[in-house]
Amino acid sequence: MCQEKCATIDLQIRQEKTGNLVQAKPEFQVRVLNACPCLQGNVTLDCNGFQTVEVENPVTLLRSGNGCLLNNGSFLTPFNEVVFVYAWDTQFPFKPRSSNIKCN
Repeated sequence: MCQEKCATIDLQIRQEKTGNLVQAKPEFQVRVLNACPCLQGNVTLDCNGFQTVEVENPVTLLRSGNGCLLNNGSFLTPFNEVVFVYAWDTQFPFKPRSSNIKCN
């Protein structure tokens, strides 16, 4: 029943500049919100071509091929978010690729 209510598309991604510069590149803060009433785990974002000069936290965002595993694969609880930052010349168009949905 929960799987019918939720889909990977319910992962909402918002980005904004933080105002900080890292190695002369603007820093962006990314918020990934689980906007459904179910848990979503093993969330993978499409990050083909993603670059950053900032040191990445592999627990928050781990690159694997053309995808990035979010939150170390742990479940995002309903209506909560994971936040990470990166710095590059331009904003990267992250998109949800896949997730595992679990009902409570």
